Amino acid sequence: MIQAAESVRNLLTTDVQSLFDDIVGQKVLGAGNHISIIGDMIESIALDGKQNKCHVKEIIVKIQSVSQFFIKTRGEASQAVSNAILLMTNNLESHSDKPIDEAVEEIINQKNGYLEYNKEATLKVIDYANFAVKDMKNILVYDYSSTVDKFLKRIGENEQTYTIYIPESRIIDGGLPYVKVCQEAGHQIKFFPDAALMYYLKECDVALMGAETFFPDGTGFNTTGSDIVGLVCDYYKIPLYFLTPLIKLDIRPIYGYKKMLVVQELEKKLTKDWPDQNLVENIDFKAPELLGVTPKHISGFITEEGIIPVNQIFNVSMNYYKKLGGAI
Repeated sequence: MIQAAESVRNLLTTDVQSLFDDIVGQKVLGAGNHISIIGDMIESIALDGKQNKCHVKEIIVKIQSVSQFFIKTRGEASQAVSNAILLMTNNLESHSDKPIDEAVEEIINQKNGYLEYNKEATLKVIDYANFAVKDMKNILVYDYSSTVDKFLKRIGENEQTYTIYIPESRIIDGGLPYVKVCQEAGHQIKFFPDAALMYYLKECDVALMGAETFFPDGTGFNTTGSDIVGLVCDYYKIPLYFLTPLIKLDIRPIYGYKKMLVVQELEKKLTKDWPDQNLVENIDFKAPELLGVTPKHISGFITEEGIIPVNQIFNVSMNYYKKLGGAI
């Protein structure tokens, strides 16, 4: 059973409880950022346990409780979060009978090992994406992704001026975080309502988005509205690429798994400016947080293995899964 958020939060030291709030309250966006933060929590629990001379098993139970909370909550939307946690905490019980100094060191090393692996994978993704857009000028990015964020910084170093088209992505205000990075990178910016996607996309050379997760069949999941981006890209024959390390693979659909939608209650967000709050009664304001983009609307996935055409992502996915030895 998932522990309530408050009881899980209380397992953490005060210096990382605000990080917990950043994820749960969506103050920080992006699966990559969330994975890094969860890594900070794991390290904090381990070091706090060592400082207070706790039993190693107690440290492990705390880490597993926090991990399971985020797998069952944040991981429902993003398989990348679940996969990363599983790799950072794989075989944790093997440390149970070790001296605490040794156990804590190995727990932290395992966490750091994954983060370093993912950092290198993400840098390769950005290198390939940089190559893919070298002859392009007008780029649409839909909804915040820490990988796309890093890409936008990188192409700011190129000897070329880019215009970055940013829909507001209102469901989680995922367009706004791109504005600052684009300004700092020296890009020209067009920021517009999601409803203007069809009007502005036809001016673009390419559309890019990060993946919360993707399936081996080439379905890519991102914030609601991504499916519209895919549809319009297909209509205007504009290439759409997902920038994603392979860690965001969700292998389960090949065994019959069907992804459940995470639904948000948007009453406060959508009605905050309504002049009469009595109008909100008996209205359903729920909407899904993530939706899949069908493979036929996607040109490919830009991964650490290269720019993979969508019809080849199955083979790449299965090879990656085998490489990890079934740890995800």
